[in-house]
Amino acid sequence: MIVQLAVDSLAAASLYALVALAVSLAFSGSGTVHLAIGQVAMAGGLTASALVTAGVPIVFAALGGLAVAAVLSGVAERGLIAPALGRPVLGAVLLVAMAVVLREVLQGIFTRPAYAFPSAAGTMHVLGGVIHTADLVTIAVVAVTALLAAALLRSSTIGAALRVTAAAPAAAERIGVDTARVRVAAFAAGGTLAAIAVLLGVGRFPLTAGGGVVLALRGIAAAAAGGMRSPGRVVAAAAVIAAAEVVGGFYLGGGGEFLSDAVAVLLIAAAWRR
Repeated sequence: MIVQLAVDSLAAASLYALVALAVSLAFSGSGTVHLAIGQVAMAGGLTASALVTAGVPIVFAALGGLAVAAVLSGVAERGLIAPALGRPVLGAVLLVAMAVVLREVLQGIFTRPAYAFPSAAGTMHVLGGVIHTADLVTIAVVAVTALLAAALLRSSTIGAALRVTAAAPAAAERIGVDTARVRVAAFAAGGTLAAIAVLLGVGRFPLTAGGGVVLALRGIAAAAAGGMRSPGRVVAAAAVIAAAEVVGGFYLGGGGEFLSDAVAVLLIAAAWRR
């Protein structure tokens, strides 16, 4: 049972950490918390589901969904964040407004209570615990994605441009960095990462027009607890939220969802007070 709960917690933590890293990435370029990240990701997930239903192969359907999330997030940066640059509260309010409008649009298009997307089926028994194959796939995909992203940010000109834009945008402009393009790329990449989390988490979260709220809350909480720029602390916070969900769900049933949301709110409150 300990093995089962540990793997389940690690899979959930991987999803929340991926969304948190998406939020942190967008924040690094703009200084604004991407409060529309959940709805942007859900738009990508619903698009992928619709493409699969229409007969598109799963790989291309997933890529289509990721592209939609990237475009929506990039458009949000250009249309909402760029005009409010330097005023993060205004930018955050505009992103909340975008999330509300996007939810209404999605509800008008995707009217069913929930939609499906294929995930890895099957289970295996390890030390007496039942391990879901989908959880192992989630952990592996998130680990590979995180390693590739870390390598890209650490060793590429793109990563260097993002770091200097986050640290000193005026200085970045003086040395020839196109900070506007960097911010768009950061937001687009964040939308892509969050959409990956949605597609990997179809077995945990309902794929619905309004389903991005919970995922966004937990991801933003982990990002805030990590100070937006500390990957290690972000992952640790995501693990705490996931453990509250999984262990609380095991002992309390549906109470695990409430417990993890409460932990997320407490993490945000603690980060706000720092």
